Amino acid sequence: MCGIAGAFVYDSKMANLDLFYEAVKASRVRGTDSFGVVEWTPSSGWFEFRRFQATIDDCIEDLKTEDGALYLHTSRAEPTTEWKKKKTERDIPPFKGGHIAVAHNGIISNDHELVKQYDIVRQSNIDTTILPELIGRIGVWRTIRELKSGNALGIIDVERGRLYLCRNFLPLVIAWQPGIVAFASEAKFFPGSDELFPSFRLWILPPFSAMEFSFKGYRGPVQWGFIPDFDENEWKPYPDF
Repeated sequence: MCGIAGAFVYDSKMANLDLFYEAVKASRVRGTDSFGVVEWTPSSGWFEFRRFQATIDDCIEDLKTEDGALYLHTSRAEPTTEWKKKKTERDIPPFKGGHIAVAHNGIISNDHELVKQYDIVRQSNIDTTILPELIGRIGVWRTIRELKSGNALGIIDVERGRLYLCRNFLPLVIAWQPGIVAFASEAKFFPGSDELFPSFRLWILPPFSAMEFSFKGYRGPVQWGFIPDFDENEWKPYPDF
C-alpha cells in the first residue's frame, strides 16, 4: 500500500507545517520505491514538484507557508506490473495535469476502460496518471463515481483553490489544527504529542465519502459516487480552537 499525505493552509498566521512534515516522514513505512511532494502557492502561481531529492527531508525543505498553499505527498509501493528500475518524472507521484494534482493510494481496476471511454492520453502505465486529465474533464465528483476497486485520494485544484479528500475502502485521516487542514493514510502518521501539537484534532473520514476544503470552510462528507448540488455559499466553518 502507498502512503499519502497533504495539507491546505487557510490561515498562514496560525498554521504550523510540522503537522504535514511529520505525516510525510511517517508515511515512508507504506512505500519506499519512490516518493515525491507537490507544492502550490498563490504567490508563485505554479506547481513545484520535488521528486528526485535524495531524502524526504530534502523534498520538504523550505516549503512556503502562505494563505491558500496546497501540498500533496505520496510514498509509493509499486506493484510488480508497474515496477521500473530507472524512473522518470512520469513514474513518480504525485501526478499533475493542467490545474489538477493527485495523490492516490489503491488500485484503479478499470483504468484501461476509462482511457478508452474519455480518450485520455496516458503518460505511463501507472493507473494514477489518468486521474488529473480525467478530473480536469469531468470534475472530481464524477471521477470518483467512475473508479472501481479500493481507493483513497487527495486532490488539489489550484484553479479553484480546493483540496478534496475521497475514500471508499481505504482509510484517510484528517488532522485539524489552527490555520491548517492536513491528511494522511493512517492516524499514527500524526504524532499524538500535545507538546508538539497543542491544539490538534484527528477525525477519520467515513468509508465511501468525500470532502471539499477551501478558504471559505469545508463541505461534506458526501457519499462516494454522489454528485452534490452545493450552493456556493454553503460552507461549514473550520473548528474553533
